[in-house]
Amino acid sequence: MYYIATWIKKLFRLDCGLPPRTNPSMAEQGDMDAPWVASGPAPELVRSFYGANGPFYQWWDAVKRDEDHSYRYDGYEHSLDFLTGQVQALGPVDALLGFSQGAAVATLLTAHYLATYGYVPWKVCVLVGGFYPRSQETQELLDLAKTGVDGAIDVPSVHVIGKADPLAPKSEKLVRSFTATRRVKLEHEEGHKFPSPIKYKQMYHEIAQEVLSMTGQAWA
Repeated sequence: MYYIATWIKKLFRLDCGLPPRTNPSMAEQGDMDAPWVASGPAPELVRSFYGANGPFYQWWDAVKRDEDHSYRYDGYEHSLDFLTGQVQALGPVDALLGFSQGAAVATLLTAHYLATYGYVPWKVCVLVGGFYPRSQETQELLDLAKTGVDGAIDVPSVHVIGKADPLAPKSEKLVRSFTATRRVKLEHEEGHKFPSPIKYKQMYHEIAQEVLSMTGQAWA
């Protein structure tokens, strides 16, 4: 993740249309593609990074129910099982990073660990362009994980939101689902993407500083 990867000792990244991989020498990373082939076309931003032909992947297929217009997430439980196995194989990590649907599944994986094991094997969630999961099943899981004194997920978190992102209101809801005293929100003027690394170089430094502080590491 550009500058963040320079300073994080070990990073577990959930891919969902992320920018090209950073130089592996910059940080010890675990990149993870979703296990399901995408059910529809990838967003233009994703195609611009990876090409038009893919293949592209997703963590679940959001299907709208006819009877009440709510959503179900087909395949999300398998994705959580898949990710749990990958985390166990990788071992403890400093930060869990997700973009877009990857940020949503990072939140659900965090909730799964809290609800099932009472802890998470990472120190901070970095959620970029994320959204609050909105199916009935995921809401039940999230409710179980909201054990903070303010009724939120009590895990340190850094949220990066684009003011021009159509998902920004849903990103704000995701921010509110994490404990207020342990979360940081940073905003940029762009859309549903990682902020441009040249224009927002200082923001990446700020994110890195926050992550280092939350993981107990010293600035190099």
